[in-house]
Amino acid sequence: MTNKKGFTLLEVTISVALLSFVMVFMFRLLNMARKDENAISLTTELLLNKATLSKNLNESIKKSKGIASSTCTESACTLNMKDGTTKELKIINNKIVELTDTTKNLKEVVRELPNDFKYKIRRVDNEYLTLITLIVTSHEEYNIEIVDKKI
Repeated sequence: MTNKKGFTLLEVTISVALLSFVMVFMFRLLNMARKDENAISLTTELLLNKATLSKNLNESIKKSKGIASSTCTESACTLNMKDGTTKELKIINNKIVELTDTTKNLKEVVRELPNDFKYKIRRVDNEYLTLITLIVTSHEEYNIEIVDKKI
């Protein structure tokens, strides 16, 4: 009679193979969760920039009774308000977006932009409104939209 204590080589091999399979699956699942977290973090940062700039500039436009005139390039937009103040929205070195009241030489909003993206400013005018958009290129467009109704 033999006394069976322990596992056979076949049992150990099968258990190591199953454990390896489970570990590979868990590693892939963890890696996917990390990538999702990074994407959510980036999206949150872009949306926070949008909300901050939109709120501040739209309040300024409302307070000053609208935009009298504006000039825009891909990196800066100067807004001459109807109350005589001037606001400038500009992108500095593709890293920072800044909203400045140039009449008072006061920086109202300074936001650091997420890396690895290119940003540009676009202005669209039509009969009824002015739309100024900060565009995040090479990514989904999380745009900062500033609207002024023309009367």
